[in-house]
This record gives sequence, C-alpha cells and structure tokens, in this order.
Amino acid sequence: MEQRSLGRTGDNVSALCMGCWEIGGLAWGAMAAPKAVDLVQRAFDAGITTFDTAECYGNGRSEVLIGEALRGRRENAFIISKVGYLPGIDGAQVVLGFPQPQDYSPKRIRDACDLALRRLQTTYIDAYLLHDPPMHVVEHEAPFETLKQLQDAGKIRWWGVSATTGQTEVAAEAIRRWDAPVVETPFSAIDDSAADVVLPLAAERGTGVFARSPFANGLLMLNDEEIDALPDTDWRRSDVFRARMKAAEEPRERIQDLADQRDEPRHTTGIGFVLGHDAVSTCIVGLANDRDITSNAPAGNPPYLDADEIKTIRVGPTS
Repeated sequence: MEQRSLGRTGDNVSALCMGCWEIGGLAWGAMAAPKAVDLVQRAFDAGITTFDTAECYGNGRSEVLIGEALRGRRENAFIISKVGYLPGIDGAQVVLGFPQPQDYSPKRIRDACDLALRRLQTTYIDAYLLHDPPMHVVEHEAPFETLKQLQDAGKIRWWGVSATTGQTEVAAEAIRRWDAPVVETPFSAIDDSAADVVLPLAAERGTGVFARSPFANGLLMLNDEEIDALPDTDWRRSDVFRARMKAAEEPRERIQDLADQRDEPRHTTGIGFVLGHDAVSTCIVGLANDRDITSNAPAGNPPYLDADEIKTIRVGPTS
C-alpha cells in the first residue's frame, strides 16, 4: 500500500486508515471482541497500518481492542485518538439532533490521555486530536497548550483537531491560529468543502490531513433497502440520515458514471477522489469484515482520480 507524507511531520502513513468507531460496538451495531481484534490484525497485514479511534468509541472499547490487536506491532503502526466527548455518550449517537456532552478543559485532556495510553497498551499516541470541538473552543489557547505539554512529555507525538460534518472551518482555524501539525476533516465526493477550505491551507502550512468519511457515512454507497437491513442499533437507520439521502443523489450518480468509465467499483472511485488530492495524507475507511478489507485495500494504491476526473465529480460533466 502507498505510504504518504504526513505534512511537515516527517512521518509517513498508509494511504488508507482503518476507522475504528465500528469496533466499539455501539453506534454501528455489536461486534464481538475476538472478531474486532482479528479485523485490526487483518487490516494491518493488508498494509493498513494507520488506525483512527477515540475514547468515546464504545466508551473506550475501541482503544482497548486496538491495543490488544497491535501488541508486538505497535512500533510499525500509527494510532490516532481523540478527546472531547465524555465517555458514556457513544451509544446515544443514534439519538441525533441532541447535544452530546463535551469537555475540552486542560484537566480533562490530560486525564483522558493517560487513560487512553493504558487502554491502548502504549507509551505514546501518534496523533491526539480534539474531537469535534466547537469554534469557540478552537479560539482559546488552553486546550492547545495542554496538547503541546503532552507532546513535550512524550505522551503524544502530534496534535490537532478533528472537525465534524459541516464544520471544516474548525480544522482550518486550528491551522491558521495554532499552526496545528495535523487535522482530521470530513472529505468526500458528497461533502467536498475541505477541498476549498482545508486542503489549500494545509498544503501551504505543511499540515498533515486525515480525511474521514470518504463515503459520507454511507450516503455514497447505501440504498434504502440496505439501510433497512442494517442492525437496529446502527445510527444510519435514523430519520436524520435518511433525509440526507435525497441531497446525495446527484453526486452519487456522478461517482457511478465515473466508476463505470474507469471500470471499477464505486467505492474505489470514491476513495480515488479523496486520495487524488495531494494534500490528503490518509483516507479513513470503516472496515466491518474481511470483505471490506479485501475490497478497499487495493484502492490505497495509485492511480487515483486525476484533476479532470475530480472536476467532473465536483461540478458535473462539461458540455
């Protein structure tokens, strides 16, 4: 699998990163611990050596399982984790539209980091991010000073923010105001605002970019019947998610047309759209089973979409 530069950090990361919210086993449906550990190891064996997790994914369960899976392999893996949502809320993600409790205070960040290190069975976290912080949090120095202190103590190597859907400006502000060495942002053929807001700034400043949700949480891939077949606990069965499907119809058609032209699966084209942007360091994909690994891993190698193909996806075919 291609190794891509993580901005100015000097590190390289695998072109694909395993998103580990699913193995937490709450918001995406249950997953047995042995299966989750095996899944992480199989992803690693397939060349996916970058892993994205958070303390709220399964209320710490995701971090525990990653730590177990990477025993003996830690030095060859790159782990991203996040802090901000209070433990106990992950299972409530299916109740969309309600505020989720967050805490970005210095004490909370320090305590959460220590707990994450224990769960991950490691002495350091490669990238530690503020998880979906509101803009007013990013405008204050205290959280970032705390992250820098953790970096100085050797508990984390790099720091930054992870922006939520519709809030790419939060990631951009962390770069502008604090010169964040890494950021995580939604980026897909459906939610492509990062291409205008975050990526040019990241390229200018040398910030590494973790691009998440290349399928827009499934909007790019799922149909109504497939949504109905999801586990009852999967948050995408919600009315909120279904309402987003309508707005996604046009970019879905563009991706499908281009996938047909390239003679490849739609998900490969979707990943190729993301990795076709040089400022992206890694593309975070959710992997729920061996089939997902087998089908997605080849997409972590070029050729990706070129500039003309990307333009077709973003603005539609030209006459």
